[in-house]
Amino acid sequence: MNNLRKDKKGMQGIIFFFIILFSILIIGFVAAITVGIIHYSSGVITPVMEGIGMVGPANVSEAATYSFGTVDTLVGALPWLLAFAMGASLVFSVVMVLSYSYHPNPMFIGVYFAFILLLIVFAIIMSNAYENIYTGTDEIAMELQNQVAVSNMILYSPVIFSTIAFITGIFFFAGRNSGEAGGI
Repeated sequence: MNNLRKDKKGMQGIIFFFIILFSILIIGFVAAITVGIIHYSSGVITPVMEGIGMVGPANVSEAATYSFGTVDTLVGALPWLLAFAMGASLVFSVVMVLSYSYHPNPMFIGVYFAFILLLIVFAIIMSNAYENIYTGTDEIAMELQNQVAVSNMILYSPVIFSTIAFITGIFFFAGRNSGEAGGI
């Protein structure tokens, strides 16, 4: 009972970790659709702007090539930047747990498993919603199908997030050996 009174953090670290995982999934879902819309819009607008030609003494096509062409190149790289950002945030969440010196009381393991189940159900719902958009035949579906890495991360998010949650749960509740490791 004394240890429970000393542990004033309670479930703060557990809740913070799952908020990060939920946020990564939601932001990744929204960002993938946003990048798809931006990429489609850029593919439609850039050729039109580059084909305007001369307007009075100004060569609008040349100016559009410098501006819209450069933006189109950046927009073409957005799916890979998004995939890198999602992967890095998942790795960061695991590294954060490994470097965090928080070891909750073992009585919180039931709450941790409840959060894992909630995360899995939420990831399944998000994955199914993404799959419904992804398997369509419209322009946004085609753009999402071009984002291979991000689409796979979101479609397989239940497996990815549950694996991360179980691995970090081991580090949360098993703790680290504070003594020296070694042999003779």
